[in-house]
Amino acid sequence: MNTALQLHTEFQKIILEKSQNFTNCEFIFTTINNFLHKYNRGYFTIVGSPGSGKSAILAKYVMDNPDVIYYNAQVEGKNTAEEFLKYICTQLTNRIGNGESGVREIPENATEGSWFLSLLLQKISAHLKPAQPLIIAIDALDAINPNSQPPGTNLFYLPRYLPDGVYFILTRRPFKKEQSGLLIEAPSQILDLSEYSLKNWDNEQTFTQHWQKMQGEGLSDVALSVLRVLTSAGKEGATLSEITQITNADVFDIQEVLDNWFEFLQQQRIGKETRYSLYHPRFQDWLGKQIS
Repeated sequence: MNTALQLHTEFQKIILEKSQNFTNCEFIFTTINNFLHKYNRGYFTIVGSPGSGKSAILAKYVMDNPDVIYYNAQVEGKNTAEEFLKYICTQLTNRIGNGESGVREIPENATEGSWFLSLLLQKISAHLKPAQPLIIAIDALDAINPNSQPPGTNLFYLPRYLPDGVYFILTRRPFKKEQSGLLIEAPSQILDLSEYSLKNWDNEQTFTQHWQKMQGEGLSDVALSVLRVLTSAGKEGATLSEITQITNADVFDIQEVLDNWFEFLQQQRIGKETRYSLYHPRFQDWLGKQIS
């Protein structure tokens, strides 16, 4: 119990800090509420590039809806399925209360798959009142350590099926559809923040973190050449053929670099070609200075 209380305090601090950065995005809350009214259960996902404000949006939503159970996968040590299930199941058993539904404590194997989480959701669903849904919000789903659970399982062992009145609201960076890490049989909707002109909240410290992740264990000559093209291109970016022509590198090697940097890129389809650019002009300028 002490662990859960400590973790709740840590999450509460994040909610308070990030919600201060909230800008006028009421249309997003309207979209979420429309989803809740349209479907009797489901997954709603907010997708945005680094610094797009998705964490601030979710924090503000939780601040305004205190019954929402919140989890942040970016907190140190909390990016594993085991930690997620321990925390969420503790919150749910506390909500059920005093073993009224036959659940008195969390079994030792509760973190081995989604079985116990699904059991709790089903029990809570049976007692939910109309217009009082159970909402679980997970910030930074993409921050999960993929080695924390068997390949092919849903991220954080999120349930494939949801009972009535149960919703998950997720935030994550852009991802390829085939790499979503989720197989679900429930209503779902994705809100892509790239379709809206929102303020970018990233600062130099965040840029440095992105840059470190892009470099990995070291930049190849091809990657460095691609980066020089992207940082010198205009806002419209560059196509794969243009990058190939400028760098004189193998097209497959270039595509591999672009795929690895997927979360940091904007892709715009024009005609038969896709133009690639870095996710924000400020990050583009900052990176240009780092490699100059």
